[in-house]
Amino acid sequence: MIKVFVSSTFRDLKDERKLLIEKLNEALVGVGMEGFYPDGKTSQEKGIEELKKSEAVIFIVSPYYGSLAENCDIPGCKYENECKDSNISYTHCEFK
Repeated sequence: MIKVFVSSTFRDLKDERKLLIEKLNEALVGVGMEGFYPDGKTSQEKGIEELKKSEAVIFIVSPYYGSLAENCDIPGCKYENECKDSNISYTHCEFK
């Protein structure tokens, strides 16, 4: 089954994310942070892990930047230094 990762800010797009994931699940597998379960990993690590397991990604863009990732928790991230300097959002991290 094809997995489609959904990335966006959460608070302002909660309803849109829910609707999109429900529609995706009718024929594919919609993957979003709503379905993540605690497993000892940070939300950033889990998000990137699930993104890498997906065959496609949909970014929902809004005027809001989203929550900042204070640290880069991704082992071997080629953007680690850039992220530390600018505190990018989780969605921005997933895009990079």
